Amino acid sequence: MSMYRSLFSRRIIGANLFRSIDKLYHYYYDKTHLTRLLSYYRSSNEQRQLKTNNTRDNILNSPFMNIHGYENALLHETIFQDVNKWPNNIAIECAITGRSYTYQQLRKHVGRLAMSLRKAKLLQHDTIAIILPNIPEYAIILFAAVEAGLRITSLNPTWNSLEIMKQIENSETKAIFTNPLIYPTVKKSIENNSQIKLPIIIVNDGSGSIPSGTINFNDFMKEDIEEFTKNHKTGVNPEDDVFLLYSSGTTGLPKGVQLSHRNIVANILQISCPEIALLTPATETMHDVVPMVLPFFHIYALVPLMSSYLRAGARLVCLPQFSVENYMKLLENYKPTLLYLVPPIIQMMVNNENVTSKHVQNVRAVVSGAAPIGTDTINKFHERISNKVTFLQGYGMTETGPVISLSKNGPSNSVGYPVPNTQVRIVQYKDDQSINVGPNETGEIYVRGPQVMKGYYKNRQATEEIMDGDWIKTGDVGKYDESGYLYIEGRTKELIKVKGFQVAPAELEDIIRGLDVIDDVAVIGVPHDKYGEIPKAFIVTKKGVTVNSDDVKNFVAKQVSSYKQIGHVQFIDKIPKSAAGKILRKELHNM
Repeated sequence: MSMYRSLFSRRIIGANLFRSIDKLYHYYYDKTHLTRLLSYYRSSNEQRQLKTNNTRDNILNSPFMNIHGYENALLHETIFQDVNKWPNNIAIECAITGRSYTYQQLRKHVGRLAMSLRKAKLLQHDTIAIILPNIPEYAIILFAAVEAGLRITSLNPTWNSLEIMKQIENSETKAIFTNPLIYPTVKKSIENNSQIKLPIIIVNDGSGSIPSGTINFNDFMKEDIEEFTKNHKTGVNPEDDVFLLYSSGTTGLPKGVQLSHRNIVANILQISCPEIALLTPATETMHDVVPMVLPFFHIYALVPLMSSYLRAGARLVCLPQFSVENYMKLLENYKPTLLYLVPPIIQMMVNNENVTSKHVQNVRAVVSGAAPIGTDTINKFHERISNKVTFLQGYGMTETGPVISLSKNGPSNSVGYPVPNTQVRIVQYKDDQSINVGPNETGEIYVRGPQVMKGYYKNRQATEEIMDGDWIKTGDVGKYDESGYLYIEGRTKELIKVKGFQVAPAELEDIIRGLDVIDDVAVIGVPHDKYGEIPKAFIVTKKGVTVNSDDVKNFVAKQVSSYKQIGHVQFIDKIPKSAAGKILRKELHNM
């Protein structure tokens, strides 16, 4: 199939041969996937025109055909539209326990759980929280809530009770799904929360026994429960929220990103266009195998992986807790065809002599996201492990559902072309005015497309700050070249990226100010070979008072997850600030 796609993209296929392949493909494969390729081939002249003239008024347009069909689509219907074509194939399983669900079982459980949720006091547009590791049941909960017309907020299962409490309260969560191991932390986080409608729902994943006073997840999916179907009207609208995921945006504390059915379906279809899609359409005997090692609470795992590949009939293999040993066993036992990773995992593979070509023998491509990866790392991968694997870099953010750009080809340090229906402009600021600049000029990246979020949940001011009309200001610094490839060169935003995870300086600054000896504080991200960045605190102590840097680190460590902890402390006389009182973080970086 990859050969046929290559022929189509090069426009060298003759009409008679095209008709012959049409018949052959119709015999062996699903006709709907060929239809996309036929449409793409027939529009070759239009595509060439776009690629040679894809910027007007210094606005970079996607070189790919526009996608359609997302305008009135619902996410759950999109995911399960072809489920009957591979009912007995394994949809999702746990690499550690072997617990799995076929596509038929997945669909039935989703339908039963959706019905149970609607009967359990939960109303349309209510928020449910998922606080779980990467286990197969995550997909059941996710799509059942979507089908029932609910909104999902996902939380990091390693968080402490204070971190969980903040998001639960801000998202106005009504029900929580977790497991026995995390339950004590979750219970503590909602002790004074009167908005929770149901007892905590416990997924029995083998991490402990079901605590008393909770709901057993399996009781919501018993065989005698009627499945939720199209006959049960919920009034769900494509503009309704489906995800409420938390991001720090360009500055400040985490905010709830409202993403609708329309946003997510659009992004799934955008990354499924022929020149971007990596997946092989499933049959009863052939399917992609995709490890799910990226955390499910992150949009990178939720949309480009889980949602896109379940829609295509792939076999998803979950790793509940990442370790090098378990990851290598997964690669050996399941022989994946595609890898979606972040730079620290790729760097581990490159530097670990035990990782060899046998671990990637069936892998066609590696997609790296969440943070930039250097060309040296890619070259080392090809030199030491395999030179047959294609490397792709993508670019996105939670607020854009998430993918902005991606490409199978192009320079290795590029993040590809804008995906279909997406426009990019590079903006520079001069004399309080913003102007669009052309190729190879560096500035802040603005993005427009159907995947751009509705806004921040109940935070109009933050929404207005990040939006310029229907353009979103990414806070990232970049450029595009004459061919339309996009490059990321840095960030204007204050956000720190640790191992691909977002850390808001404001959150750490608020915590450090809780120490009586602190007069002022500012936190920035500084480079780190392994993690990308780590937080560094600049501290001004009160007059006549001294404090040990380890005391500061330990104080913060007790209140946040490991990736948010302070890596360095520097004591200074004064925090540099503008006349308006804004921290001048560039000056801190120069220190």
